[in-house]
Amino acid sequence: MRARLQLVIMAAIPLALTACSGEPEKDDTAIVAPAKASVAAALDDTDGMQTVAEALKETGIDQVFESPGSYTLLAPDDDAFAQLGEARKALTSGEDAAALAALLKAHILPGYVTPKDIGSAIDSSSDKAVTLRTISGSDLVFSRAGDAIVVKSEDGQTARIDGEAIAGNNSVAIPLDTVLKKV
Repeated sequence: MRARLQLVIMAAIPLALTACSGEPEKDDTAIVAPAKASVAAALDDTDGMQTVAEALKETGIDQVFESPGSYTLLAPDDDAFAQLGEARKALTSGEDAAALAALLKAHILPGYVTPKDIGSAIDSSSDKAVTLRTISGSDLVFSRAGDAIVVKSEDGQTARIDGEAIAGNNSVAIPLDTVLKKV
């Protein structure tokens, strides 16, 4: 709980300081600039993210990113879905939309969190790890492995942040190199 609060505070401090100073923020990597389109639409236009973009549409979860709330999607890239082999075909063919929706919900965090926010929270944490809860109710533990940020799911799957965050109008997607839920 303390690490979660630290993450929220760490994310809010740069915004508050910028607003008070009247000067533009000098570190443009701290916040990913939102786009006019939703995160789901932005993923559809991003190379290597077509599988997750289609999965969001197929399950109707893309509509979550049209709402006024903010979310962070930990978005497995196309290569991550390809690693699932035959399980990928069953998930993405429309045969089991409920399983696909459950998988996606296990990759969505409430709130707008960037990799820099996560990294700052890890660095300031006494145990060098931060636990965040997904909208499906499962916990994900973020830590560092060298310069990379890794995330571990409750069922033991581990992924690395794999690229720059992709911003939407009120949400953000963070590419991952592995699907975080065993299928």
